[in-house]
Amino acid sequence: MLTSTHAVAPPDRAVMRRVIAASGLGTLIEYFDYASYSYLATTIAVVFFPSEDRSVALLSTFAVFGLSFLVRPLGALLWGILGDRMGRKRVLGTTILLMSGSTLAIGLVPGYSTIGVAAPALLLLLRITQSFSAAGEYAGAGTFIAEYSPDKRRGLLTGFVPMSSAAGFLLASVMATLMYANLSAGSMESWGWRLPFLMAGPLGLIGLYLRFRLEDTPEYLKLADREYDAPKTAQQETGHKPSFMASLPRMGRLLLVMALNAGGYYLLLSYIPTYLIEETGMSQGDSNLVVTISLVCYIAIIPCTAALSDRFGRRRILLAACVLLIALSYPLMMAISVGGVLVSTVVLVVFLTMFSLNDAVFPSFFAETFTTRSRYLGFALPFNVGAALFGGVAPYVGTWLISWTGSSYSPAFFLIAVALLSLIGVAASRETARKPLPTASG
Repeated sequence: MLTSTHAVAPPDRAVMRRVIAASGLGTLIEYFDYASYSYLATTIAVVFFPSEDRSVALLSTFAVFGLSFLVRPLGALLWGILGDRMGRKRVLGTTILLMSGSTLAIGLVPGYSTIGVAAPALLLLLRITQSFSAAGEYAGAGTFIAEYSPDKRRGLLTGFVPMSSAAGFLLASVMATLMYANLSAGSMESWGWRLPFLMAGPLGLIGLYLRFRLEDTPEYLKLADREYDAPKTAQQETGHKPSFMASLPRMGRLLLVMALNAGGYYLLLSYIPTYLIEETGMSQGDSNLVVTISLVCYIAIIPCTAALSDRFGRRRILLAACVLLIALSYPLMMAISVGGVLVSTVVLVVFLTMFSLNDAVFPSFFAETFTTRSRYLGFALPFNVGAALFGGVAPYVGTWLISWTGSSYSPAFFLIAVALLSLIGVAASRETARKPLPTASG
């Protein structure tokens, strides 16, 4: 319940830096786990599944990845409601503990050769736990930064959330590249693959410390003061159920916007390393090198794109992402199928540059669409439903499309489809840039 009577002062630069660091580290851990699982998929397939059929083992590995996403809408509902009722800070402290703890536990699970079918069962259970807790992480971080940010720089500052997720992918890619380059296949299968997951424990404790050094957001504390001072009947009138129902049409539009973000993210950053290995014959080390170089470029691109949305508006930049990916996904997939480190890196950087027009902008766009009373849930639910519908399945769909069509270009059709859905969602939405965050009930 809301019981705060804090005096709310505008944050200074030092506070803003701590806000970004505390929010970003949790997002980094979340995506470091997802990326580590994807980049080590060929090794995890051998460790956790019978290895008689390589294709079946790999599909099983990606199926576990996809199934874990099914709980994300439930997590979004729980964390979103709690975040709007109890505060952003408390929920973010809880989610980072659950998320890092379950990721750490994955690194301790014995393989199939040791405990048989219990190994993939435990893997699935821990991935579900991790995914459930992560459902409140990205949306909470985006909401937290947005509610601290000045109106004219909200796009740039919330852009640190996708930068953190990309940094998680980069850290995982660097680790995978170094491990595949320096460890034998036997060492990777026996203990090497565990290292990235074991890192989540200490990183989670650092993130928890940073978060509890901060006050809750100025916007949330203002809401707490208003509702603390209001009569009980007034609080009932602004309860969560009316806010949720009023927000549903906006959530529906943002779910369409999320189709491109979720589908594009996990196809381009989770699946491409496996694609390069399986379809172009690239070595595991070279495949991860391609992604590592591309991610360095991508992290540099994100703040530029985010800043453009502060100047030209969120809708224009989001629409540009849809149009470019619809037009260029197929020819770019043809180009990347040629293989080779240089060509693949250039093509992936072009892909990610276009994708950044969505990824760098949607956190501010989502946060600006909802009022303080429903912002956490309004952000979390379409984000996580989109991740479940379009994100977790992306590597599986990419593998299945190639198997079904016999064409290594066919994953482009998935990108085109999610870009079309996103185009509809953006076109139906209003501009939100350079305006104060909505605070009224509803």
